[in-house]
Amino acid sequence: MSESYFEKGDMYLDMYDAHGRNPVVFESAVENYRKGLQLDPDNILYHYRLGYAYHLMRRLTEASGEYEVVLKSDPPRSASEDDLKLANKYAPRLFVNPEEFFGLKDLVAVIHPEKPIVAYNLFWDDDIDHPGDNDPSDHEVVWIEFDRNSWKVTGVYTYFHRALLSTEEAVKDANLHYQRAGINVQWGGHGSLPLGWERLKPEVVYEKIGEKLKVKNMPERYQELSKSIKNPGHPLAKNWPKRFEGSYKDFINFSQYVDSRRWLKKKKMVIVSRWPNAVINRYFLAYNYFPKRQWPK
Repeated sequence: MSESYFEKGDMYLDMYDAHGRNPVVFESAVENYRKGLQLDPDNILYHYRLGYAYHLMRRLTEASGEYEVVLKSDPPRSASEDDLKLANKYAPRLFVNPEEFFGLKDLVAVIHPEKPIVAYNLFWDDDIDHPGDNDPSDHEVVWIEFDRNSWKVTGVYTYFHRALLSTEEAVKDANLHYQRAGINVQWGGHGSLPLGWERLKPEVVYEKIGEKLKVKNMPERYQELSKSIKNPGHPLAKNWPKRFEGSYKDFINFSQYVDSRRWLKKKKMVIVSRWPNAVINRYFLAYNYFPKRQWPK
């Protein structure tokens, strides 16, 4: 019975994300998660899913409470010197547009305790399309998978506006650069692009509702942003660029380097856990952010 409630909760959460984030649909997800947890109160995964759902709706007190339950049941491990070295070893090479308005604000590396993968959570100052969403940052993620025997990179995954991107070119490039993948970052919106992104047709897969939705690619984003940002008249955007000035060639110029290793060294926000959003919320950031998926697989 609890599994049925959890499945329904996941289904409604997929519907919420896929079709306009309707609050009625969201409440159906929460109601089913709660019913499932009444029958199976020790289910850590669904305490996390409920916390994640609250986080999506910016119901932060409730989200943090569920995250606390998760981390009491499955505590994170503080990063050892070896963990810090591992996070530093695979830290991606970040490249932004020279006209990028928002700087990198924070970087949190979460190392999976069992699987050979690191989640690099990037927090940019804001998103060009959302000055009034009450999130003082723009959360993006790059995941680096590696082989524990050879230490070579075996997977590079990036978050791009709900889609998950991955290419073999990115893996080869990482291993040609001492296991540091090159990641290009879209102007204003900060969608992360692995090497070879031009060939991809980004889409987001919703397994629980059996749907695939197309995600706007870079040419489409350029067409929109070269005309206007979404909320040019918002009071918080009064000093922001009102559109991208330049050609498409200018838009995909990723020549400005951002040193992710400097951020890791500066703040040492590295931890070992299965639950990235929970540890970021409870251990690292005093401000809100819009949470993204925790692992690529």
